[in-house]
Amino acid sequence: MVSKGDVTELKSLSNPPQHVKQVLTATVTLLGEENAEDYRYVKRALGDSTFLQSLAKIDVGSIPPEVAAKARGYIDGISEDQIRNVSKAACSLFRWIHEILAAVEKRTSDPSATAKPQA
Repeated sequence: MVSKGDVTELKSLSNPPQHVKQVLTATVTLLGEENAEDYRYVKRALGDSTFLQSLAKIDVGSIPPEVAAKARGYIDGISEDQIRNVSKAACSLFRWIHEILAAVEKRTSDPSATAKPQA
């Protein structure tokens, strides 16, 4: 589960490690943000008072497979251990991303699936 403390920690990073940037980029991509690769925009998204609510209330059914694939591309080759070693806060988002991607994959392979992971 992603906590307010996690978001606060991530927001405070002026120049996070590359893996953390990739996790944040994948996160805002899944939330439908167009400028996900611009870290300044990612920081603004983190600062939005509804960011945590957006994570918790994401509608997996509205995420196009292409967006999920794009988000997956940002974190391909990164393990949970690698993320945990640089930022425990980013690790919670990394797990959230994997839950969302799994739900999107399940939905696209089984259209009757409507599971909604928790943030």
